[in-house]
Amino acid sequence: MINRLVLKNFRKFKDKTFEFDKNITIFYGSNAQGKSSVLEALFLISNGKSPWASTDEFINTDQEKQIHTRIEIEKDSKSYVYFKDKDKRIFKVEGKNVRSKTFFENTSATIFNPEKIELLMISSSQRRNFLDETIVKYNYEYETYLKEFKKILRQRNAYLKRLAKLFYEKGVIAINDPQLNFWTNKLAIYSIPILQERILLTKELSKDGYEIKYKTDFSIDRRKINNTKYLEEKINEDLENSKRRDIATGYTNIGPHRDDWEISLGRDIRKFGSRGEKRLAIGKLIFQTQDIVNSKNGFYPILLLDDIASELDISNTKKIFEKRLLDKQQTFITVIDYKTLPKEILTNSMLVHLNGD
Repeated sequence: MINRLVLKNFRKFKDKTFEFDKNITIFYGSNAQGKSSVLEALFLISNGKSPWASTDEFINTDQEKQIHTRIEIEKDSKSYVYFKDKDKRIFKVEGKNVRSKTFFENTSATIFNPEKIELLMISSSQRRNFLDETIVKYNYEYETYLKEFKKILRQRNAYLKRLAKLFYEKGVIAINDPQLNFWTNKLAIYSIPILQERILLTKELSKDGYEIKYKTDFSIDRRKINNTKYLEEKINEDLENSKRRDIATGYTNIGPHRDDWEISLGRDIRKFGSRGEKRLAIGKLIFQTQDIVNSKNGFYPILLLDDIASELDISNTKKIFEKRLLDKQQTFITVIDYKTLPKEILTNSMLVHLNGD
């Protein structure tokens, strides 16, 4: 449990300390008082990146001077410090410098906010990211596979552009080009663990009437998802069949970078569900990922619920803010008016009023 959070030069907080003594903490107050910034800091020190910013270069209060930022938590009687200035990042545990992998191996956070709902419902890339971000929390090698896959994809696409130019200028379709074959084989190899992990996760998430359907252009038999040799043969075969189109378009048309998933409750919720049904469905997925990470790591990520109550009606608010669900992990909630939350939650929570200090 996180007992203390110290923010120095983070967003609008120049020097602020929070003490926590309950499993559920509710930050309340009007807009632009720093509620979401507190959750961002907790997410950053737990996962190593901001849930919203593509870079953490501008997390300081004074963006022009780029002075240092420091986030510190006390968790289970241990001190964790994240330090950042324009030149470096430093991670400390109990006052000793450690590598990022060591720093984050026992920390993790999940955030749920209105923006996440909209992105998951609109953006296929965000839906892929949702799966990837969950998998990374319990499979530490997965991020390496993703990085290598993206690197190979860039190399293959760059070469495909050269072949596309050759095709349009001279009419040559170089489907047997040795360098193209090399990058195609590499792409197949690194597609396998990504495909395996994503499909297995969507199977685990399919419960309580919800079905998560993973969509890929690879013509694989999903009953053989653990057969690596079979997958390599089928993926290479599909990539081979796609070469002509890839050369014509100048990029790779099939693969994990183009895959998607949909959530169904008898019908595709993204297409046919009401706003309330969409929010409730994503909320259920968030809580299910918490259970999955706990089953694999032995601990629950801290849960950050940012302004969710403002997007839900009373009935769905009660379903999301169930004490049984929130008690599983340490939970931090932001709201404008805490009275909109169920009384059962308020009785067992610590209230923190943010008024711009």
